[in-house]
Amino acid sequence: MSADHGDGQSRRFNVENARERAREALKKSEFILSRAWGLFSNPQREWEQIRDEETNIAHILIGYVAPLATIPPVCDLIGRLLFEGGVSGDAFVRAVVYWLLSVALVFLLGILINALAPTFDADGDEILAQKVAAYSLTPSFLSGVFSLWPPLWWVSLFALAAMVFLMYRGLPILMRSPPEQALAYAASATGTLMVTSIILIALVGCVTPQM
Repeated sequence: MSADHGDGQSRRFNVENARERAREALKKSEFILSRAWGLFSNPQREWEQIRDEETNIAHILIGYVAPLATIPPVCDLIGRLLFEGGVSGDAFVRAVVYWLLSVALVFLLGILINALAPTFDADGDEILAQKVAAYSLTPSFLSGVFSLWPPLWWVSLFALAAMVFLMYRGLPILMRSPPEQALAYAASATGTLMVTSIILIALVGCVTPQM
């Protein structure tokens, strides 16, 4: 009886834990979607709200960037499964590696934004720079859904333009850059990140198993 009672309690505990995790995941997804919508619909107001939020770099990367960064590799795997007949175990390894690389690149972009601040008469601030990096890249991560149908890969090019636009709108608010320099600031940070990304992705492609 006591063993059965203990098993019942354990099952109820596991069910409650699962429900709690599901509720937390739902809240997080709702927050991400709400933030993405706010950035597109009213970037001025959303960037001001982002600026005033109390947070830290770890929370930005783990709580916002990491979940979003799963969209491109997961959708790519699903697209390959649907249109190429399956995926190998190596493909899963590469998906995880590219997910980790994506999070690392957001962190690097934040460092670049902060490092470039004096060049464009902006104020340096590590946390605010990471906020600009993380939330500006929202379109790039969301565009990963188009990987579900491989022929639509080119749509991600529009996400790059959206990223630059969001950064352009956010830099004067968070980094206090002069508005007339914000576009050059955003373009410089984005260009440097793209070159670094190409190099790192090429290196990853050389050291990870081929699909």
